[in-house]
Amino acid sequence: MRLGFLLGRYHLARQLAGQGHEVTVMVPGEEGSEKMQKEPFCRWGELRELGVATVWGDPADCAAAAGAGKKFDVVVDNNGKDLSTCQPVIDWAAAEAGARQFLYVSSAGIYMPSDTPPLVEGDPVDPSASHVAVEEYLARASLAESVFRPQYIVGPGNNKDCEEWFFDRIARGRPVPIPGNGLAIVNVAQAEDLARMIALAVDNEAAHGGLFNCVADRGVTLDGMVRLCAEAAGRAPEDVEIVHYDPEEVGVNAKKAFPFRYAYNFFSEPRAAVATLGMTFERGLGDALKERWATYVDSGRATQDLSAKFTLDDQILQAKGTSQAV
Repeated sequence: MRLGFLLGRYHLARQLAGQGHEVTVMVPGEEGSEKMQKEPFCRWGELRELGVATVWGDPADCAAAAGAGKKFDVVVDNNGKDLSTCQPVIDWAAAEAGARQFLYVSSAGIYMPSDTPPLVEGDPVDPSASHVAVEEYLARASLAESVFRPQYIVGPGNNKDCEEWFFDRIARGRPVPIPGNGLAIVNVAQAEDLARMIALAVDNEAAHGGLFNCVADRGVTLDGMVRLCAEAAGRAPEDVEIVHYDPEEVGVNAKKAFPFRYAYNFFSEPRAAVATLGMTFERGLGDALKERWATYVDSGRATQDLSAKFTLDDQILQAKGTSQAV
């Protein structure tokens, strides 16, 4: 690959640079902005040490950020969530950048609920979802496209709390409030695995026109996620109290009180990536969480005052008649 241009995706940039590709990462926004102090942006120095070029700018004008006349073989968009944001990037890639391939990171959240899980490529999607319009536009573009649909992600360099939500409560001996009965199944994947899956599609004709669930090869129940996080923290799972609740009964918005969807089994399988890209999964979620617990402790977050984060927890626990500490 002559040159890669990525919007976001720290782990993918690391892996492609390690494979000898010349990589440019564009970060939407300004270099000196406050968000640059947060994960994964604060780690851009690590990428530059690997030879990755980092630029800042507006996705609506990639040419200005990349440099006039700059050409790229492959463009990866892990930033845009709707057509108004993604169309300028797609058009630039096709017309000005001379790209042969465009990889778009969409979302498994566009799938419609199914009575026959797991969700697989080709299952019905919500036509009103913003990612769907992007996927449809990209399919009509003069580029060899590949679409990746991730779900929930754990791992370093991720700017969304996932495993941290569970660790915050376990580290402080607090009950962990879980909506529903805790048996709903989700897919929680490792950031490094997802990056490796996308890297397998780079300059790979087999991936052209492909749709790939960018997820782990196994699901996990909501209660199972609590227990895996407890084990990662060195605690016996039975010593961590799980409190199940109905959001409507306790009067909370589940989207604000919990990091996952809960109303139904929401998990997909990476069938296409395994069959077409030869994707394999080397490490289980439990081992990945043990590594994340170590970095969580090293970061100092385990001992920070996070009492403001537990307001909804306390409301739930009070409604359920449960104490705030185990």
